[in-house]
Amino acid sequence: MDLYDFSLDAAPAGIVIAIVVAIRFRSGWPLLMAPVGGLIGGFLGRVAWEWFATKAVGFDFGSEFEGYDWVIGFACVGVLVGAMLGSALAVKRARRAPANDR
Repeated sequence: MDLYDFSLDAAPAGIVIAIVVAIRFRSGWPLLMAPVGGLIGGFLGRVAWEWFATKAVGFDFGSEFEGYDWVIGFACVGVLVGAMLGSALAVKRARRAPANDR
């Protein structure tokens, strides 16, 4: 089992975390930041795939860096990172707000 197999579980975990935090703190930040993180992660995965696909002279990375699995893996992890960032923003904003506004 490779790390790639676990990275696919990051997107559903991120969505669940975003939903729970959004309900708990009544904020849309986690649900907004999760797809943004997925888009940024997919873009970074595409850049990484392109970088590894054009091999530098003298380097042979093997077949493990070929294919679009980089894009999918980075996008899934990006969803989790975006959800966590949105959750942190929601919690920070909720703690900063006065008690009577909740």
